[in-house]
Amino acid sequence: MQRRSFLQTLATGGILLSAGCAESVPFSTTRLDSNEVFDGYRYENRDLVVEFHDDVDVNRAMLADSSSDEEYETVDHPGDSVRFPVVFPDRLESRVSHSLRVNAETDRGSARLGVGQPVHAYVHTVEALPDGRARLEIESQTSAPVLVGFVGIYGDVPNPTLDPQSDSFDHSSVLGPGVVGAAANRPLSEWRSDLVIPPEETRMFETTYAPFAFPDGIDAADCNGDERTGTVAVVHGSGGSAAYTFTYRLEGEPASLEDGLEAAACPDMTSASE
Repeated sequence: MQRRSFLQTLATGGILLSAGCAESVPFSTTRLDSNEVFDGYRYENRDLVVEFHDDVDVNRAMLADSSSDEEYETVDHPGDSVRFPVVFPDRLESRVSHSLRVNAETDRGSARLGVGQPVHAYVHTVEALPDGRARLEIESQTSAPVLVGFVGIYGDVPNPTLDPQSDSFDHSSVLGPGVVGAAANRPLSEWRSDLVIPPEETRMFETTYAPFAFPDGIDAADCNGDERTGTVAVVHGSGGSAAYTFTYRLEGEPASLEDGLEAAACPDMTSASE
């Protein structure tokens, strides 16, 4: 596969404020260096974990967007660390962005820590299933989690989706992410935790549509093994996207799909390595 540059945009969607946040007292105007208060941060699956120095008593910690000054959540007296949920797969929303920050209020003053990270998904493999659907592996290549908002497969494939990177693409026009977790990543609840790829980990998915099926009929020439080039794109829940090309061949005797579908597929597919 050929890697292409990816786009990173700010997260969009609804904003949740914690109870009482709108009536809270403004943070102190005395600015402390971030190293005086914060001991570090990390992303764990769907959460952001921020740690404070043991000798610092934090009165309040707030998660916010530095580019818009919108406040997401405030925690009073968090102790030595605070955990903020930042990825919400049930509503396909992610707060992870370059401008994400945490403010901490102490008796001596306030400090800010930038916790924003780039979000990038890399597709390792694209494999055709017997019913024309696709199986693929997606990796989160940064220290931030990837929320899979939508996966499209298009180009020279029998049943392409829209191009998610085109200017005319409207995310609201697609029904769901287009994929579901496969194998060990199969979802166990309606919260769709399968759509969250933890930092620097890889998850397996299957499409809910059939990009390698021929909806308008098929003949032997469609399965003659000619090399084709398709494109797979992953739209992140935080708004950006990444797209990759892959080459493949469809071979074998054409077969009609079961379950009453008016479509057919080639039984064998070979795909080029990464």
